Amino acid sequence: MMFKKTKKKALGKSMQDFESILGASIRVDGNLIISKSVRIDGSLYGNILQEEGSEATIAIAPSARIFGDIRAEHIIVAGSVKGNIFSSGKIELLAHAHIEGDITYGVKGNIFSSGKIELLAHAHIEGDITYGNIGIEIGANVTGKLLQISSAGVANEAELLLSQVKQKIPS
Repeated sequence: MMFKKTKKKALGKSMQDFESILGASIRVDGNLIISKSVRIDGSLYGNILQEEGSEATIAIAPSARIFGDIRAEHIIVAGSVKGNIFSSGKIELLAHAHIEGDITYGVKGNIFSSGKIELLAHAHIEGDITYGNIGIEIGANVTGKLLQISSAGVANEAELLLSQVKQKIPS
């Protein structure tokens, strides 16, 4: 079975009721558009996008490999992502998460939100992080710039990032 429902599962500090789970043996070629929550244990070659008007949670399990951008309200990463991450809510990068791409959070449309990012020990990021609030544990590794965003710069930054993502998504 490719998609299955599950009850509450812990991945990091969050307890989440996942609407769908893509198993470790599953490989998806193409974009996923979600409205609630998904946990990915397998491989995905495409973008993972939150449906407009939704507040979704995307969890990338330790065994998962993602090759594309991720955009959602709440993102939890314990596996590997080669692509950019965008969140208006919260991003949790768990121990041994590996990100090759930029991370932007705390921006919802043109509004600066109270988004939060947490990098746990042994998380590894190769890219820039644009943030409002950040927590980095000792042992986490960031190879890139930390760019604090102010509410005045949000509108321009958000428009730039949105245009970049839209260019990458096939119609």
